[in-house]
Amino acid sequence: MAIANEVHRETIIMPTSPEAVYHAQRRRSPIKRIKVGLRDTWLLLREFQGILIAFVLTMFVATWSFWSLWNLTPDAPSLRPIEALYFIVTMLFFEPTLDFPDAWYLDTYFFLMPLLGLIFLTLGVADFAILLFNRQARQDQWEASVASLMNNHVIVIGLGHVGIRVVRELVLLEQDIVIVQNSEIEDHFEEARSYEIPIIVGDGRSVETLEKAGVSRAAAVIICTGDDLANLQMASHIRQQRSDIRIVMRMFDDQFARTMAQGFNIDAVISSSGLAAPAFAGAATGTEIVQTFKVEEKVLAMGRIAVKEGSQLDGMTIGEVEEMVDVSVVLLHTVDGHIDIEPDSGYQLTGSDVIAIISEMKSIQQISARLNRVEGEGSQRSNSKLEKPNGEKKRLFLFRR
Repeated sequence: MAIANEVHRETIIMPTSPEAVYHAQRRRSPIKRIKVGLRDTWLLLREFQGILIAFVLTMFVATWSFWSLWNLTPDAPSLRPIEALYFIVTMLFFEPTLDFPDAWYLDTYFFLMPLLGLIFLTLGVADFAILLFNRQARQDQWEASVASLMNNHVIVIGLGHVGIRVVRELVLLEQDIVIVQNSEIEDHFEEARSYEIPIIVGDGRSVETLEKAGVSRAAAVIICTGDDLANLQMASHIRQQRSDIRIVMRMFDDQFARTMAQGFNIDAVISSSGLAAPAFAGAATGTEIVQTFKVEEKVLAMGRIAVKEGSQLDGMTIGEVEEMVDVSVVLLHTVDGHIDIEPDSGYQLTGSDVIAIISEMKSIQQISARLNRVEGEGSQRSNSKLEKPNGEKKRLFLFRR
């Protein structure tokens, strides 16, 4: 599967950038924004319904009475209802554009309507107009409106360094997201809101906060704060509310994480430090590790290898590499700037090609340290076979069809 690519060759190992996530989010359908806008307007109308109903009734009565009395006045020019409405509005909030009539009962409108306008402005009509056209003035209510329209979404609790990276990946997967964070002091609020993701500010252990985030309609909850005890409490509360929801929790202690996963019926408990440890070890031994992940109890890694000219890899086919060392080559970045996902096993590697491989750390390190090493100009490739890790004969094809 070839994909044209004009990005710098090293970008395949970089973490997801905020710019890439932002552009992916902007490509999503604008229909959701329209629905959210209508929902928020409806909630705003409900919030101000009392004063708005009184205002509309006053406008109707004042316009109808003024129009009726005006047309009953002798020698007065005929007045249409729309003109009467216009004059009432100008009397309420602006400078009247109508000259004083000769009839005393019409003069009273020039004194009564400005007084009523001042009362309505004081009671909230002005606030309603400001909030209607300035959503930033009511950020919390706006985000609650967005969250209330979501179904089968993912709730991310915690917007720290791990949380924001989880959010970026979920956006690229086109998942609907609601974020829960206990305060607005986090550095990543602005970035998350640039993706138009609602943020519910509150304690993730609170039933009210979880309801605002739509836990009753969510498909999964990812708990990734830096407090193990708080994470456990949140998971317990969420499980009490929903027995069928998928819960993924971050914990620092590997052993404690496994115990909690079994005892509290948590679908996945992930130790970020445990997953990061192989990457540190790989970097120390000169192996470039892009990402680590766990399948059952085995930690696997994705490594990046830039083929060196004159190394043993230079000239080998992808199939030969996979057979010699128990790995799966899942991506090929060629010299001419193309990315090939699931590359053909018959492709012959050349110097400056870049491959992404998945296997155990030991296998990736063997390729990097032995097959991709240049011993000297004009040196011949070694024909010695490398041992497969743990003596296993089964090949690893995680992504190959």
